Amino acid sequence: MSQCYIALKARAEFSVGTGLRIGEALAIRLGPLSDEYSKISDDCSTIYIRQAIWRGKEQDPKTDAAVRDVDVPKELAALLSEFAGDRKEGFLFCSASGKPLSARNIVRDNLHPALLALKQPRAGFHCFRRFRESVLQMSDARNLLVDYWMGHENREMGTRYAKQLIENIQWRKEWAEKIGLGFKLPTLESSVGLLGLPKQQKSKLEKVA
Repeated sequence: MSQCYIALKARAEFSVGTGLRIGEALAIRLGPLSDEYSKISDDCSTIYIRQAIWRGKEQDPKTDAAVRDVDVPKELAALLSEFAGDRKEGFLFCSASGKPLSARNIVRDNLHPALLALKQPRAGFHCFRRFRESVLQMSDARNLLVDYWMGHENREMGTRYAKQLIENIQWRKEWAEKIGLGFKLPTLESSVGLLGLPKQQKSKLEKVA
């Protein structure tokens, strides 16, 4: 299995397990929490969406509803923590120089070739977001919570009246664990991230391999 394919798989598993738009995922930074940037908690159990990457630049998310805190099941949080390694700053997914990755290049150079090898129809990263939506809809979670995690605009009045429920972090995390990922998460190989990590961490992973 190629290093690029392994790295692509890690990002795909992240997208499938969180339902984030690709631009939202690429904007996630490591480090102290801030309302100015998208961040991930130290234990990788919560993703704070505040920005999105569009054409290589950070900007406000697609809608007001896209500004949200996405709770991550423990098994995926463990994978993300392993992927981040000992890094304390910078983008979670980045180029060798530390810059944010290009969604267009990922799709062209990695996702489409992988789908071709698997004899699957061409698709963009949004297919992973649709999968997460289907997993959430098949669960017993309230539409309020599904809409919140996915960043949908609330449409039902009842949902708007109950919006204060999303402030109950313990309740949200309990549901994140109940729902799970909807797929079996494989072990993260030591070589993962040679595409999507800065040079310093690549060297460490290569030495381990």
